[in-house]
Amino acid sequence: MIRVLLMLLVCFTFTYGQAQIIPAAPKGCGHDHYVHALEHHYPGFKDRVDQVLQDIKKRPQLAKDLEIYRIPVVVHIVYKDESQNIPEEQIKDVIDVLNEDFRRKNADADLIREEFMDVVGDPFIEFELAGVERVQTEVTFELDLLGGSLPDNVKQSAEGGSDAWDTQKYLNMWVCNIEGGSLLGYAYPPADLEHWPDGANAPSPELDGVVIHQEVFRRTGTHTASGLLGLDEVTIPVRGRTITHEVGHYLGLRHIWGDGLLSIIGIPDCNADDGVEDTPQQGSSSQFACDPEQNSCGSGEGDKHDMFENFMDYAREDCLNSFTKGQIAIMRSVLENERSGLIDQVSNTIAIEDNQDFQVYPNPAKGQLFIESSLKDNTSYQVRLVDTQGRMVHAPALGRPADRQTININGLPAGLYGLVILQGDKQYFQKVVIR
Repeated sequence: MIRVLLMLLVCFTFTYGQAQIIPAAPKGCGHDHYVHALEHHYPGFKDRVDQVLQDIKKRPQLAKDLEIYRIPVVVHIVYKDESQNIPEEQIKDVIDVLNEDFRRKNADADLIREEFMDVVGDPFIEFELAGVERVQTEVTFELDLLGGSLPDNVKQSAEGGSDAWDTQKYLNMWVCNIEGGSLLGYAYPPADLEHWPDGANAPSPELDGVVIHQEVFRRTGTHTASGLLGLDEVTIPVRGRTITHEVGHYLGLRHIWGDGLLSIIGIPDCNADDGVEDTPQQGSSSQFACDPEQNSCGSGEGDKHDMFENFMDYAREDCLNSFTKGQIAIMRSVLENERSGLIDQVSNTIAIEDNQDFQVYPNPAKGQLFIESSLKDNTSYQVRLVDTQGRMVHAPALGRPADRQTININGLPAGLYGLVILQGDKQYFQKVVIR
């Protein structure tokens, strides 16, 4: 039996979503006991997970150069007081972390050990901030350990949270204060992936996305988290990798050690597998240790050590730096199939100046830009202001045809920009000059 330390990121599966918590005790956590219960209620769960190895072997090899897939992101800031109302600059910092990690442009990528250099790669996945929603609330968001539920009320305005934008077209991220200090974040994988158990996906489509504790929604600093059931506090480094890890779950990845049942009691479960051929056989998580000598399934010379650098392991955030090519193949397959709406481009583009649906003025503009709509349908619309390179420079809150929307363009450099309005399956576009 190995010594199990307090972990930075521990999976907590209730309605089978993947969550990160500081565990209750050195020999197990809520996730481990729940997985045991899952096997009890769904016999054959472990066999189903193991079967994925054969399916993964049928996947095509990852090409050297891939098409870049861009995912639009909507960040919902749900806060009680202004100290929790995260500024836009901090949101952009987190999007930068995602773009670095999912393009292998992170500064620590070269810290990968030599034995793993041949299996890591660039996912060619990028993220753009499509919008920010801010909702002030008096509602509490917390983990219900005994009831077995996650704080999905943050995703529903009727429950004091913020309703998702179309979850087929946007990656929704909810940032809130999760009470208790142990739950750092969670995400649901897509439905019907063969290396996940039945029911792992979100309970309903509008609840799909990622939830992050506000204290770890940043790229620098530390966070002092509490263990469950009154266990001692632990201070952890923050590098934005909680978000990277949870987006990995959202795109179909499991934990690198395969969530083996024996690992619940601190025994490496080397029969479990994450469904990825090029990750090392690993019987347990790295448990916040970043130990280069840990080899939980080593059986002889030539065996690879546990890959604490993998974003889907539980090492310190300043040790995580890589995805493997097999993991990349799964994520790209998910984007091409189960979550294809995220990368499908709207083809029905309408010039704003040639129709009566929207009016944008003044143009040229200075200080403020206004949008008015003559649409009778009260369906909301999204606005993006992009530069000549197609990079998002401003994403105002959701607009509605009945209202005139004001866009503050103070501080933007003078020049040519593109205004994009998305409503339903239509995309409106107009060039805008800022003086």
